[in-house]
Amino acid sequence: MTHLTRRQWLVGTTAAASVAAAGAGCEGLRRVGGAPRYRNADFYKADGTFDQEAAKQAYFDLMRRFGYPVYDSLKTELWVLDFGLGRFTEVGMGGVFWLNEWDEKGKYGYLGHEIYLLPGQMIPEHKHVRHQDVPPKIEGWLCRYGRTNLLGEGAPSAGAEVLIPAAERKFVTVRHLTVLEPGQVGKLNRPEAWHSQIAGPEGAIVTEFASYHSMDALRFQNPNVKL
Repeated sequence: MTHLTRRQWLVGTTAAASVAAAGAGCEGLRRVGGAPRYRNADFYKADGTFDQEAAKQAYFDLMRRFGYPVYDSLKTELWVLDFGLGRFTEVGMGGVFWLNEWDEKGKYGYLGHEIYLLPGQMIPEHKHVRHQDVPPKIEGWLCRYGRTNLLGEGAPSAGAEVLIPAAERKFVTVRHLTVLEPGQVGKLNRPEAWHSQIAGPEGAIVTEFASYHSMDALRFQNPNVKL
């Protein structure tokens, strides 16, 4: 991860306070800095199953709020995850793989990925390992809209703990915080490094640049995660 400046740390701790305050006793739909806050129940059907259509609609609302173009392809290719944890407002994401290619001769691979996060939403801690003949994925991120908080290897940062949903804290092993605002870039410090990402109080849209992504190469700290 890139070095956290004092200004970025101050921005991150302010965002953390806003997220914590917004989440406390949240009933129904609230707005924080113009961004909606949802109840977790809004994304689960009566039988407890994850309501993907409701989740997609929330991300489309996020895109429109930021003025991000909703391409026709997004309406069919957007995918959403709650990681099987049942806490979508805390741990979840939306995404689209624009490209994910590995050449037949095994010489190169590349990925173009867009990440969508609701306010305070976390991608749980994970890493990418070597799988068969494919090297570990290496990646970097450009914050396009909102704010995102990267957690990775390095000295623990003040203000990182409060950003992490309470139920996930025991599954987070790295707490070096890098705050990205629009136009700022962060990157993984090495292949196979543990890392996670948490949106700021208005959510985030993040472009990921990376080598080839294999779902078989993903490893999560939380053993309850399901894809």
